[in-house]
Amino acid sequence: LSKAVACSAIVGVDPLAGLWSSVALGGASLVGGMRPGVVAGSAAVVAVPLGAFAATHGTALVPLVVLLAALLEGIAGGLGLARAVDLVSAEVLAGFLNALGAALLMSQVSTLSASPYAAGVAGLCVVLTRVLPSKPIPSSLVGLAVASAVGSVLGLDGLAAANPAAFEGGLAALPSPPDLAPLLTTDAVAIALPAACGIAFISILETLLAARVVDDNRCEELCTFFYDEVGDIVLEGDSDKREDVPTATVFSLALGNAVSAVIGGFGGCGLVPQTVLNLQSGGAGAASVAAYAFSMALFGLVLAPAVGQISAAALAGVLVSVSLDTIQWRPTIDTVRGALDDDDDARRRLATLVVTAVLCYEVGFAVGIVAGVVLDKAAPRLAAESR
Repeated sequence: LSKAVACSAIVGVDPLAGLWSSVALGGASLVGGMRPGVVAGSAAVVAVPLGAFAATHGTALVPLVVLLAALLEGIAGGLGLARAVDLVSAEVLAGFLNALGAALLMSQVSTLSASPYAAGVAGLCVVLTRVLPSKPIPSSLVGLAVASAVGSVLGLDGLAAANPAAFEGGLAALPSPPDLAPLLTTDAVAIALPAACGIAFISILETLLAARVVDDNRCEELCTFFYDEVGDIVLEGDSDKREDVPTATVFSLALGNAVSAVIGGFGGCGLVPQTVLNLQSGGAGAASVAAYAFSMALFGLVLAPAVGQISAAALAGVLVSVSLDTIQWRPTIDTVRGALDDDDDARRRLATLVVTAVLCYEVGFAVGIVAGVVLDKAAPRLAAESR
């Protein structure tokens, strides 16, 4: 809930848009056959590039971007491109996540500097989120509640101050479907397509990574690929089932994003942290995902007035905590240490990580990941030829 509302703030849309996006993704994962145990919903990896797009082109084209991303995801599923996720090495992934964490952190600067108390309230939320246990009540939810209460005492407005109608609860909290027809023009598609390509790429990657987390936890290899002696991907065990699950997972993602766009949301993808929490709590099948989608809808229809009391500074605190968790501190430090130890392989890996991170942050996430993959695959060959 806290991350869904926070992602709405990043994109610059209705505060409950992220909540209904999560409901759409959760429902689609059940209908479409996403890898059981994966929790899908509104995500920072989607919200950050969408926020950058909205800052330049406005929010009116956001539904078109998400709809085009869903179409591209459906095409990727039809072409069996789920296997391509295995091209992304640990260094490329670390570079991407470092850039995402940095972008997420920088997106909160304006909120943190809005008033003398905002940074303090956000800091309190960060401390509570990171210190308190995540069970039985998520620490981010406790942090939001306490920090918002403190913010109210200090005179910081809640989210409902900006849009009271969105937090009335009941039918008023239902999403408002946008009119997509005027957006379906050549010029609009040309503007939205580059952003849609990046978001589709990132969404598929994050969703399949979440599926791998479930594979590892359940000792099942439904979305994990292996190679034979010549480097071709092989599927062990029940090959038909293994072939279907990654493809169905991508199709479910496409369906969820399409539904989200139609109802006025901004899409999302599989969520690695929430999937981990789901597994730790004993959820590994359809029941847990159904409970997740139902609970998110309940927050919108019944508990929206309480959600409206959350302050923007408290939300910024949640996102600062998420950004700190997103940045790959240990892998980055280990890679730097290896490079300083005069390890040529570590230097190549560090170069891949840095190039990926810089291009993801400065140019675009999809560009950075593709460049990182190319560099990661080409560097060892070039080094071998030079010897």
